[in-house]
Amino acid sequence: MTSWTQWRDRGGEARNRHVRYRESYRQLDTVRDALKARTAWADELTEEELTETQRGLAACIDALQAAVVEAPERPESTS
Repeated sequence: MTSWTQWRDRGGEARNRHVRYRESYRQLDTVRDALKARTAWADELTEEELTETQRGLAACIDALQAAVVEAPERPESTS
């Protein structure tokens, strides 16, 4: 097989993959766009706001972990 034939076959395979997965690519692009839209506000935070947000998030996580540790175990079945 010549290099031209190999190149042509690889190009055809790549195109077939693209066509085969076109809907998946479209859905992935939609999800990426939605994620960018939902997190755009974070790009506008100042360093102080970002630090404060991280501290607040860490405090929330700590509180949730403490609540889980302190929560009494529930019985398997309640009758």
